[in-house]
Amino acid sequence: MGPPLVFPGVEDHYPGNLTLKQVQILFRHGERTPVHRSIQQWDKWGFPIFWPLCDSSRSSRVGLINPKIKQVTTFEYEREIETLTEEDPSPLFANGGRKGVCTEGQLTDKGRLSGHYLGEQLRELYVDKLAFLPRNFTKPSDIYLRSTGIVRSRETLLEVFNGLYPLNSHSATPRILERFPFEENLHPNVPCRRLSELGKQFRVAAAKKWNPKLEDASHVLKDILSSPEAKITVDSSGDTAWAIIDTYSSALAHNVKAPPGFANRQVVNTVARAALETAFAGFEKNAEMKQLGMGRFFAEVLQRMTVGDPVGSESAAEISQMLGRKETKVHRKVPMLALYGAHDSSIGAILSSLGVFDYRWINFTSHITFELFEENAKSSTWSLGGPGKFVRIKYNGRPVAIPACQQRGSHWDGDKSFCTLIAFQEFVHSVTPRDWDSQCNEHLGEQAPELKEASEEFVA
Repeated sequence: MGPPLVFPGVEDHYPGNLTLKQVQILFRHGERTPVHRSIQQWDKWGFPIFWPLCDSSRSSRVGLINPKIKQVTTFEYEREIETLTEEDPSPLFANGGRKGVCTEGQLTDKGRLSGHYLGEQLRELYVDKLAFLPRNFTKPSDIYLRSTGIVRSRETLLEVFNGLYPLNSHSATPRILERFPFEENLHPNVPCRRLSELGKQFRVAAAKKWNPKLEDASHVLKDILSSPEAKITVDSSGDTAWAIIDTYSSALAHNVKAPPGFANRQVVNTVARAALETAFAGFEKNAEMKQLGMGRFFAEVLQRMTVGDPVGSESAAEISQMLGRKETKVHRKVPMLALYGAHDSSIGAILSSLGVFDYRWINFTSHITFELFEENAKSSTWSLGGPGKFVRIKYNGRPVAIPACQQRGSHWDGDKSFCTLIAFQEFVHSVTPRDWDSQCNEHLGEQAPELKEASEEFVA
């Protein structure tokens, strides 16, 4: 299952003189099958050719139009995977496929359970322990639900919601929102020329540091490479390091036996670290990558916190202008909870932009939580003045203290994980693009300032 959300003594994380006002959670999808078919030498890896881990997706329902009665009717069908083997390479006379077999990158039965488990933990914390959310789901406006267009993320979001509000606890129909790819902000893999260019620059720099260190890993894991001459590398286009660790993590999550080389934890950790730094170091170090990658998402999180708030309304209007939208009207209801179905690329870029990523592999159903609090009454700690609102960020249920909120007066007295709303706004302003579409086409051909000189940090 995914990382735990509710820890013993969780009440200690919610001081009595602060009131929880809003929660927003972005999570990676649950366990899935591998997506990197190019390096899956199944016979060499010792893995089964087929992954029979998707029995729950066999039966499906879809809405079909019936022109005679002029309405949409529900149609139920069974889905099977037709495969070609050496014994029977022709599908011409097949009368059925393999049941429960997963396709590449498909959410597995275990992945669905992990999503449901996360939802149950959310219910335990925010409904049972804190009484923040209502026990029954009666108004769709209370909860904002959005997923990327990738099926496994949407399916995980549905499982999370079903764990949070089981069928016997809701009378309203939830609305799952998605966006067109050019408007997506839940992951950094977006069509932006400058972001792509900067990403390649940092990948090249990472290759100088890591490829020599991956020589030993290539020897230890030679059984999984396509040829004796092949090597595990990171580079500007697509690295085998990420593909190998991503595939291994899928196998490990489903108790699928891996080749003997993976028993060498030092080698596995080296390959994982190389892959993660290659993908995310740029978001930690470069201001443009922060803005063009997840900056729009940060801005939306802040907007959802401050719409209608007299302290934050000016900020919300400014951010709306940056995002090229009209200012959100105050009379619109702000949801108590927002759930975002996303990916490991989303979490890595967010944590790196915040300056708190530990470069450990991002587990399935890992999640980042943004909590908004309001102080119940003024205290002596606020003799310097300022609003009594705070933002706390948690990663897999544990509070993190972000660098932007460590100065005196930028956090709640006694706990540096509680940023003042003003300090959080200042951080979001620093990572929000002034005009994302325009900035994606600016400074093309220029090298990132951090890479202009021979960086000892990358080549050391």
